[in-house]
Amino acid sequence: MSTGLAYNKYDKGGLCYAACQEAFEWWNASTFWCQKGCDFARGRQGDAHLREEADNMCKMMAASSYSLKEDEDLDYVEDKRIHATMYPVNATNLYKACLAGVRRQRY
Repeated sequence: MSTGLAYNKYDKGGLCYAACQEAFEWWNASTFWCQKGCDFARGRQGDAHLREEADNMCKMMAASSYSLKEDEDLDYVEDKRIHATMYPVNATNLYKACLAGVRRQRY
């Protein structure tokens, strides 16, 4: 199945997808990456090791989507806060958007 927006199903995302839509502006592409974080974290919230696995999946996705700059290190991102107009224009912002979805997943 494709990961494109045309094939995005909202029935399995539930409240996590809705929380991602509330966190970002409706035209912001970070919403999609936040929803990917929801998918990565589904079923992993009960165990600290599995939550770390979801975090590593976000790091891997961000590093493979953008080439890391010299000063970027996804293992040591100091400020993981997001805001409504944060666009995924580099690996760090994409990682933060994905991690926002991991944090919003409840189960």
